[in-house]
Amino acid sequence: METGRLEAFYDAIIAIIVTVLVLELPQPASASIASLWAIRTSYFAYLISFLVCVNLWQYHHVIYQHVEKINAKIIWLNILLLLIVSIIPYLTTFVANNPFSLLTQVLYGVDFVLINFVLFVMARLLIRINPDEGYLKDALDVKNAIVIPSIFFIVGLIVALMGHPIAISICCLITIIRSIVYSLK
Repeated sequence: METGRLEAFYDAIIAIIVTVLVLELPQPASASIASLWAIRTSYFAYLISFLVCVNLWQYHHVIYQHVEKINAKIIWLNILLLLIVSIIPYLTTFVANNPFSLLTQVLYGVDFVLINFVLFVMARLLIRINPDEGYLKDALDVKNAIVIPSIFFIVGLIVALMGHPIAISICCLITIIRSIVYSLK
C-alpha cells in the first residue's frame, strides 16, 4: 500500500488534537498578570503536550518520506498511536488541574511510554517491510528517537513514585526539547 492516505489521516488527527488542546486552556479570571500567573500550570501542561504532538507529527513526516510501502499492521499501529496521542488533551487538563498529584502525573507519563512503545514496534516493522530503503533506518534512529526518550520517561516515573510527581512532566519536557534539538541537526 502507498502511504499518502495514512499520512493525510495522521496529519488531520494531529491537527484536531492540537486544536482541542488549545480549546481546553482555561480563561484567566480577569485581564491581569496575576490571573495569567494563577493558571500557569495549565500553560506549562499545554506547552509540553503541544510540543509532543508537533514532535510526533514531525517524526512521522520524516519517517514517511523514506517509507516505500506499508501494510495493515502499520495502519493499525498508526491508529493505536493516534488513540494514545488523542488522550493527551484530557491528560493535559487533568495534570494542569492537579499538578502535584501522583496519579495524574503517572497517567501522563504512562501515555508517553505507550507512545514510545508503539513507535518502537512500528519502527521495527517499517524497517522489516522496507529492507531496501537505507535512509529509513537512519531516519527512524530507534536509539535516539525512541529508546532514550523511553528511559527519560521511566526515570521520571520512578522519581515520581519516590515522592516527586512533577518529575514526570519535567522529564517529558526535557525529552521533547532534546528530540526537537536532535531533529534540527
